[in-house]
Amino acid sequence: MNMKIPSGPSVKIAQKIIRQDQRKGWADLSIQYGKNFIFQGNLVTSDAELTRILLMEREHTLQRSAVYKFMSWLIPGAPGVLFMDGETWQKRVHAMMPVFTKANIESYGKTIHDMVMANVQSWKNGMLLNDLYMTITKIGLQVVLKVGYGLDPSNELAAAYGNELMEYKLLTMNSKSRIDGFGFSTDQLLLLPTHFKDIRYLKKRMKIQKGLLEEILVQRKNDEQDGIDWINLFSKAGFSLNEMTNELNHIYGAFNAIDYTITCALYELSRNKNWVAILRNELASVIGPNRHPGREDVDALPNTINFMKEVYRYYPVAIAVMRKTGKPLIVEGVNYPSGKEVIIALQAMHHHPDYWEEPLVFNPDRWKLPLKEPRAYIPFLQGPRQCIGKHLAELHFLITLNAIIQHCSFQIEAPVKIGPYMIPRFEKPIPAIVHFNQPLINQYDTQA
Repeated sequence: MNMKIPSGPSVKIAQKIIRQDQRKGWADLSIQYGKNFIFQGNLVTSDAELTRILLMEREHTLQRSAVYKFMSWLIPGAPGVLFMDGETWQKRVHAMMPVFTKANIESYGKTIHDMVMANVQSWKNGMLLNDLYMTITKIGLQVVLKVGYGLDPSNELAAAYGNELMEYKLLTMNSKSRIDGFGFSTDQLLLLPTHFKDIRYLKKRMKIQKGLLEEILVQRKNDEQDGIDWINLFSKAGFSLNEMTNELNHIYGAFNAIDYTITCALYELSRNKNWVAILRNELASVIGPNRHPGREDVDALPNTINFMKEVYRYYPVAIAVMRKTGKPLIVEGVNYPSGKEVIIALQAMHHHPDYWEEPLVFNPDRWKLPLKEPRAYIPFLQGPRQCIGKHLAELHFLITLNAIIQHCSFQIEAPVKIGPYMIPRFEKPIPAIVHFNQPLINQYDTQA
């Protein structure tokens, strides 16, 4: 019998399915065309075992996808650790790792808590936040400037640099000419003029970033400042100003994914007052009003941890990731050669009915039972190229959630819609009304 890997949909059909329902659409593709199918000449997989092989076996982690390399070449400010391989990747990982050590991450806890609380205390009961995501993004920017870059967010120069980092990310996520859709069609050629206009604008923004960073480096030299942060670590590693500018911009883009997941978490809590009460009571009894969660508290916060896991399952920060095969694979009984591109469809895997009961239902209680397929849950990937910021991301999530939920909740009327892109973001602002708990902030009840 002549076996072959099944063919997938056309680009127009695939994009139509995804646009109809960004969350369900990816799983629908996997159900209709199989966990492995060929799409525009590349393999798309949501098969848990094949994904494990691609992520865990070293041969498949040595070369980055041609798509990532193309993006690094095309988009100003994009070159960075996530898109690199070989010695350049190793140099960057080695340079940035001290920020991610267990001891250093634990030391950031109070700083993160204090920054979040300063923002919470600036809100008023009944206050309208025009966009909850932007509110959380601005808090996240303060955090990453302080703990990642070693900068004082209230410093005028640091604030200007931070705003440039944020504006760059917002533009790349909101542009009408985004290139991270699923597949390429001739219709996208119509977007080229807009895209090239955006490229020119991004070049200008990166030039401004470079100038601000150069001022920061001079200021640090004059102040003889020497800390464990990415600016100092990259300087010591001998990075050029251009390399530092790109890498620091790249890292902020990755860090901004935490802002996205925290916003998703708060949105889900706005829809389920029961979970507001469950989490608030658990956090209040274990953490109290004046402390922040640490890694030592994880075992005492089962509901909070289950809620966080469900957020990362339901709202993965990458809809799909690209890999290049380092040796032949057997796929659907067929030899799939080395040096070929593979799209690992995380969204489909996190929502496939073969792996999850009622996958389209947001249900933190599912984590109380053993998973049907543990390999189908990989929000931070696995293996040599897994997210090195995982522990910082989880700590930032827990500390921010604790600081907010023990004091207030949000009323969000409009449903949230996520764009049909590989890197998910909200299509529209999320207006939210702040409601503080009654009685005052050092006492707790079950009222949202």
